Amino acid sequence: MNQFVCSKNEVYERNVGILKQYTPNFYKLIYMRAVRISGYEEREPTDKGKKNSASNNEKLRESLIRSKRNVYELALCNSWEHFVTFTLNQDKLDRYNLDAAVSKISKWINNLNYRQNINIRYLIIPEPHKDDAWHFHCLMMGVTSSLLVPFLITDNIPTRIKELIKDGHTIYNFPLYQEKFGWVTVEEIRNNERTAKYITKYITKELLASRIALNHHVFYASKGLQRAKTLYRAELRRNFTADYENDYVRVKQFDNLEEPLQYFCDKEP
Repeated sequence: MNQFVCSKNEVYERNVGILKQYTPNFYKLIYMRAVRISGYEEREPTDKGKKNSASNNEKLRESLIRSKRNVYELALCNSWEHFVTFTLNQDKLDRYNLDAAVSKISKWINNLNYRQNINIRYLIIPEPHKDDAWHFHCLMMGVTSSLLVPFLITDNIPTRIKELIKDGHTIYNFPLYQEKFGWVTVEEIRNNERTAKYITKYITKELLASRIALNHHVFYASKGLQRAKTLYRAELRRNFTADYENDYVRVKQFDNLEEPLQYFCDKEP
C-alpha cells in the first residue's frame, strides 16, 4: 500500500479503503485520504501555546468521531427492541453524581437479570439537564413484556406522552425502575437503522467538551455486544459517489457484498 512521509516522525497510509459489514444486508465502504500508522506520533509545533490549543481541538475532533462511530456501530449491529429514557428522582438517587447513578443502574439490571432469569442488555448515553443533573437515553433488549405496563391517556403523564398515545403510539412504563429510581418511558423500536442514527445524535461536541469528557464515559454498554466486521482493507482502485463526505473521509452504504468489492482490486475479502 502507498505511504508518504510528512516528517521524520510521521508515516501515513494513503488512499485507504475499508469495507465493513454491520448486518447481513448493511455494508459500508469507507475511504480515508490519509491514515496515520499506529506507533507514529505527529511532530510537535514549536509554539507551545499553539501546540496545546491545536492538540486539544484535534483530540476533541477525534474523540467526537470515534464516539459517534462506536455508538452507531453498537446501535446498528445489535437487535435492540426498546428505546428507553431513564430519569432520576433526587429523592431516590443523586441526580448529579453520574458515576454513582450508572453504577447503581447497571447493578440493578444485573440483579434483575438474575432474579427474573432474563438477559437484559443495554447501550446507555448520559445527557445533562441544564442544571447539570443527569438523565439517560438507552437502547435495550431482553426486557420482557411482563415487566412493562402501557401508559393510558388518562394517566397523570406529560402532555407530550399523551399526544403520542393519541397518535397511536404505545408508550410503556417500567414500574420496577420507576419504583427504584424515577420516571421512565419505553418505546418499541420499529426501524433499527433509523434508531441508530437518532441515538448517535446525542453524541455532540458540547457533550464531549463538558466535564463528562474529562471524568466519565460518553456511553456505557453491556459486555459481549456485536460489532461490525471488517471484511476488507486495501487501496481503492476506483472512485465512488459518496453518501457522506468531508475533508477526511467518504462513506457509501450498500445492501450487498458484491457491489462495493468492485472498488478494490479483484481479490475476494
